[in-house]
Amino acid sequence: MLKKVILVLAASLLLAVPAFASEATKTVVQVSGTSQQEVTPDTARISLVVNSIQDNIEKAKADNVRQVNKVLAALREQGISSEQIKTDTYQINPLYNYEKDKLPVLKGYQVTQRMEVRTGIEQAGTIINEVTQAGANEIASIRFETADETGSKDKALQEAIQDALRKAEVIAGTLHKRVANITLINESGVFYNPVMLETRMFKAVSADSGAPNIPAGKVTVGANVQVTVELE
Repeated sequence: MLKKVILVLAASLLLAVPAFASEATKTVVQVSGTSQQEVTPDTARISLVVNSIQDNIEKAKADNVRQVNKVLAALREQGISSEQIKTDTYQINPLYNYEKDKLPVLKGYQVTQRMEVRTGIEQAGTIINEVTQAGANEIASIRFETADETGSKDKALQEAIQDALRKAEVIAGTLHKRVANITLINESGVFYNPVMLETRMFKAVSADSGAPNIPAGKVTVGANVQVTVELE
């Protein structure tokens, strides 16, 4: 009986040897993949501000409403829909005169409404020209981006993985092996950098001024990945 058990164990060990030998021939390699490209933007987000200052809070509010309505009317004339406009901030702040050794004296109120307008790149200069003439006294920022941000990121991630696999194939060929299996993919980061222009326009554009020419530049999109593969 004991001899039979020993024979069975010996046979099992002999059968297991090829499996261990097969595992020993595999080489594990980790490669990195990157992707970065510049994409032409197709959308502009214009952040504009309407400030109103009056000695009375009700006057300040009424003046701000009047100016904002003029700006909205100018946007409608340019074909901008309500879905393309959103209010970011609405503030009412007291204004004081400060003199040394004296208590602050209330001199009035400032009402501020900040709005974001989304439009096409080609229309950005015209929109800025029209809203500043209508009553917007500050352009806080202009952001140029792509309408399909998710699609741009997905494409960058795909290209980063393709770059990693290309490197793995090069390593495999150099070692006279092949990529047998992908064991792990780690996404190290996907980045999307729109073009941001910070500016201030406190003085409205004169009536005879043309629309400003604002180069949009390029949006930078990229991704980084780590891929682990088995070669045999």
